[in-house]
Amino acid sequence: GVALQFSFIGMKKQEIVPGDAELRVVMEEENVEVDEVVVTGIFTRRTESFTGSASTFTREDLRKVGNTNVLQSIKNLDPSFHVIENLEEGSNPNAMPEIQLRGQSGFPDLRGEYRVNPNQPLFILDGFEVSLTKVIDLDMNRVESVTLLKDAAAKAIHGSKAANGVVVIETHRPVAGRLRVTYTGNLNLSVPDLTSYHLANAAEKLQVEKEAGLFTVPGTSYVYADRQLEYDLEYNRILEEVLRGVDTDWLSRPVRVGTGQKHVIYLEGGDAYLRYGVDLSYNNTTGAMKGSGRNTVTGSMTLSYRYREFLLRDILEVSYNKGINSPYGEFSEYARMNPYFRASDENGRITKIAGESIALGGAVGNPLWNSTINTKDFSEYMSVTNNLYIEWLSAFGLKVTGRLSISREDSGHEIFYPASHTAFITYTSEEMAARRGQYVYGDGDDANFAADVNASFSRNIGEHLFFTNVGWNASSNSSRYLNFVAEGFPNDYLDDITFARQYALDSRPSGTESTTRDIGVLAFANYAYADRYLLDASLRLNASSQFGRDNRWGNFWSLGIGWNLHNEPFIRSIVAFDQFRLRASAGFTGSQSFNSYQSKATFTYSTTETYLGHHGARLMGIENSALKWQRKYDRNAGVDITLFNRRLALRFDYYLANTDDLLTDVTLPSSTGFRSYRENLGEVQNNGQEFRVTYRAWQPSRGDGFLNVYIAGVRNENRVRKISNSLATFNEEQLANPTNRPVVRYVEGQSMSAIWAVPSYGIDPATGREIFLRADGSIVHAWNSDDLAICGDTEPKLRGNCGFNLDYRGFSLNVGMNWMFGGQIYNQTLVDKVENANPRYNVDRRVFSDRWRKPGDISHFKNIASTATTYATQRFVEEQDEWTLSSVNLSYDLDRLARVKQAGFSRLRLSFDMNDVARVSSVKIERGTSYPFARAFSFSLQAMF
Repeated sequence: GVALQFSFIGMKKQEIVPGDAELRVVMEEENVEVDEVVVTGIFTRRTESFTGSASTFTREDLRKVGNTNVLQSIKNLDPSFHVIENLEEGSNPNAMPEIQLRGQSGFPDLRGEYRVNPNQPLFILDGFEVSLTKVIDLDMNRVESVTLLKDAAAKAIHGSKAANGVVVIETHRPVAGRLRVTYTGNLNLSVPDLTSYHLANAAEKLQVEKEAGLFTVPGTSYVYADRQLEYDLEYNRILEEVLRGVDTDWLSRPVRVGTGQKHVIYLEGGDAYLRYGVDLSYNNTTGAMKGSGRNTVTGSMTLSYRYREFLLRDILEVSYNKGINSPYGEFSEYARMNPYFRASDENGRITKIAGESIALGGAVGNPLWNSTINTKDFSEYMSVTNNLYIEWLSAFGLKVTGRLSISREDSGHEIFYPASHTAFITYTSEEMAARRGQYVYGDGDDANFAADVNASFSRNIGEHLFFTNVGWNASSNSSRYLNFVAEGFPNDYLDDITFARQYALDSRPSGTESTTRDIGVLAFANYAYADRYLLDASLRLNASSQFGRDNRWGNFWSLGIGWNLHNEPFIRSIVAFDQFRLRASAGFTGSQSFNSYQSKATFTYSTTETYLGHHGARLMGIENSALKWQRKYDRNAGVDITLFNRRLALRFDYYLANTDDLLTDVTLPSSTGFRSYRENLGEVQNNGQEFRVTYRAWQPSRGDGFLNVYIAGVRNENRVRKISNSLATFNEEQLANPTNRPVVRYVEGQSMSAIWAVPSYGIDPATGREIFLRADGSIVHAWNSDDLAICGDTEPKLRGNCGFNLDYRGFSLNVGMNWMFGGQIYNQTLVDKVENANPRYNVDRRVFSDRWRKPGDISHFKNIASTATTYATQRFVEEQDEWTLSSVNLSYDLDRLARVKQAGFSRLRLSFDMNDVARVSSVKIERGTSYPFARAFSFSLQAMF
């Protein structure tokens, strides 16, 4: 007989052996190197014939650089996958990250028009689209591989949703054999990192208040003299506290070393016909702030049955998650507390009022008090998902697959603050007193249906290899969410929503409803001649209910070419080359992360007004039947080189991506009754370069160890090519209402991440006032928005990661580092805590250095007594160069020991992990203002029986 080999999702290798009477399917699962195949989320491709730009990482790759979640590990492996650092939320386990893959493709969600972040990539889990939340809560032990699809040749098969890149996650499939039980246990520590805070101590803070004039009453009459005496007595009382040694470290009060745990049990087994896998996991993520955390319980079951050429696989998963926010409130409340206030009274009891001061405007609430009363602040969801996969494989190279996914998620959130909460200290009048206490209640559900059918054909004819795939898909998403705020809860025992006195003032229940339906067809073809000359082509047609009736369908295509030079005779003779591939691709993808009814004339009922006793309806938005898809035109050129028996590997990509037909608001005259409507007018361009170099620096002759070193980097430039009149109006609104933060502007020809500020020569030594440079070159002391210019860009010139992997006789040491340089940042800490610092709250210690006090002083900051607001100025734009020791992993395989094998273990591994270990930066800025950053430490045990 003749044996034909095929690759497809779920099986590494199949042999179709023709017999006398029937076809016998013999399945032999082998260990295939990850770089031999590319999992696209629809079908599996041989890397040797792949022309797209993609990065694939195995379970072991991900585990070496972290065990927090999949996204954190990807960030430490590929710099093009950028998890933007959130200086406000820090390490908050309940804050969803902002992610970009190869830069920013769309305008930010300025008016809340998008369902998800418009720059977020598409996540595909086991062939089906999932949310970012689902990926965050995914058990890493279930992940078999992750593939990043970056260019058109790689991602265009996903068509309408792939403009921002695709993250394809494949979970572990059960292995045939006797029952195997795998247990993984983690002990996780979250250690708060407060090194970025440099606050004044009690004595320093009192001095700041005195120099700022808080204890000085202007005037000379006896009335002012009596008032001044009160201020002097107040100052002396606080000074007495300072001299007694009162210097409360408020930052340490709401934080802790969070101790979390994770337990996973996985059972698998079966034979060539029936396989099963059962996964049970519990993940208790404990945050760095007291009382905060995220708990996830997941159970999944996989059944796989094969009969002859048919395969049936079903994955059922049930997951429950509850995220709890700290009852201690926001970390910023503690950073602003004055250190001369006591956290508790002389008996150790926490008081509601930390202190009272005439200079500070009255009573100051103690944020610790809120942790002693009954409050609520949590969100939760319960989800059920069932994925069904059916496959038929013929002896002639034809494979037909069908997939069906049904899921439902119920979610909600609740926030309860009783009347005794410090948020209501200012509710002093009788009318306001009745409104003390608040309850925020939200509830929603989300139902998803997705199905696809694909038929692929693969055939070798001499030196010609043909692979084709045609497919059809359909999906539907329906969601509903309601929210309301009630008030009037007299005490913390009445903590149910039914005890509310009324809805919050001038509010009523609100909610959203969304239904989106999609349908599409796909055609893909790959041709390879002698494994040298490669051609990929795809065409995807998608229709969506989100767009106007005149443009329901979007057309997305790609072309890719490749040349395997290592298979050419003139290169093959060069022993050094193992692989030398040239790649190029071009094509279109789309995005549709916006609201469901933007193109339709949608009505809503008016319940606040009546006409002749009847309630009416009003138009919510203007119909736009021509509204169409956002499209991204990607061009990519790359090279893959492997040398010296795979000892050295190099990869380089250049890309140019234009996103046009961006959906933006178009401003309308007020006479129409609407402020704006949606239109395809925006255009953005990204271009950049990526590289990765891996070198096996050491490998003993016996092959029981190795040392790999690697470095990877990415450079991305972003430009706005076209904006709508609504964005122009938005720009004008920013100029008309400046704040102490950089002005947000989107200007054609400029970067979307540009820092707009007024050029400055610094502080005038003679007057202590700032010297500004006008657009005409003149020098003035007055800030004017007409003089705004680009003074920096937050996008670095180069960002990347590097590290090494050392493995020797069962010991493994993996170290990963992230770095970036060439970008700028607006140091908001210097503005809020030094120059514009409110002396009634604590300040940064730098308020004492380089500050103007008298004529002739050479300084960087204005006088602390100045009450003038500092608007966006070049003075606070700083170069941002950073290096981070992002991950350290140390492990040992105890199953190498004979006694461990004799005890029945097929695998026993101990691991120790550290994440975000150390950081060196050219900028001193407060990090984690609402929730502190934290260093993560983890001890792990993995045992397989």
